[in-house]
Amino acid sequence: MNLLTKYCFVLLSVIFFTSCEKVIEFNGSVTDPMVVVNSFVTPDSVISAQVSLSRFFLSNEVTFDMIDNATVSLLVNGSPKENLTHTSNGVYVGTYKPAIGDSIRLQVQAPGKNEVSCGTSIEPQTAVLSVDTSSVFNGAKTPIITVNKTTGFIDTIGNSLGRTLKFVLRFSDNSAVQNYYRLVVITKTYTSKGFMQDYNFSFDDIVSGNANKDAVGPPTSLTSNKYNVFSDDLFNGKQYPLTFSIQDVKNVYYPGKAKAETIREVNINLQSISKSYYLYLQTRTSIKTNTFFAEPVQVFSNVDGGIGILGSYTSNVVKIVL
Repeated sequence: MNLLTKYCFVLLSVIFFTSCEKVIEFNGSVTDPMVVVNSFVTPDSVISAQVSLSRFFLSNEVTFDMIDNATVSLLVNGSPKENLTHTSNGVYVGTYKPAIGDSIRLQVQAPGKNEVSCGTSIEPQTAVLSVDTSSVFNGAKTPIITVNKTTGFIDTIGNSLGRTLKFVLRFSDNSAVQNYYRLVVITKTYTSKGFMQDYNFSFDDIVSGNANKDAVGPPTSLTSNKYNVFSDDLFNGKQYPLTFSIQDVKNVYYPGKAKAETIREVNINLQSISKSYYLYLQTRTSIKTNTFFAEPVQVFSNVDGGIGILGSYTSNVVKIVL
């Protein structure tokens, strides 16, 4: 493409986008705010929920109005259990930790609003059978330097070698029901001052549907599955080897130069999630990956009479020390 052609292309693009600009006045009616309920329940924690009011989509406000005087009732397996207590910022907390198999329902009555309700069930823990690992060094090498306390000079005591750690997590799927999963991988680095957490990993398994499934490294903007959720459509009722990877370094010290290593561990959490939680995260992903010309996506809601989400998840964490 020569310079004249490039100039004409840019000029036509500017004219096209300028000519398409049109201000459209909103002639509809402004609807009353709806009650919004957001809650994710798990056997590891007491049940809590945040209650707020929805915001008109053309509003200039950037925050939501929280409701601090609602009555939030918890029902377990169809029977009243307790009323959640308001703490702050529209958050209501109870004392009950749900059990696997529980049917959970929240009923919310806010002053001047119709009662809204939502329900979910606590899924069984995923049956993790094994986790296998392998290392692939990528050739990257960074010197490890330190200050010699005797001479005051900087010493090179070894090298940090870049590598990709590949994992195969094998688990068993229940054929009796449709199952939904979420993979969460956290690398923790412990030092004398505490620990740091890194959530980056590459979910390259075919069930992820990621656009960059053949890439090596942490997720990029091309990743289509932002929340790492998947269903058992491809392996219903079978044992499945789930693959993913992280970027890591291995320290190799010169003879006599070794020093105390920091402790690093990988926490692999294969969550069994409710269908409502799966659909919610799927639609959230669709919004994040929309292009300029794409149709708007409505976030999934399972709140009757209002909007929001009541989802559930059950964790199964495997820890691997590097």
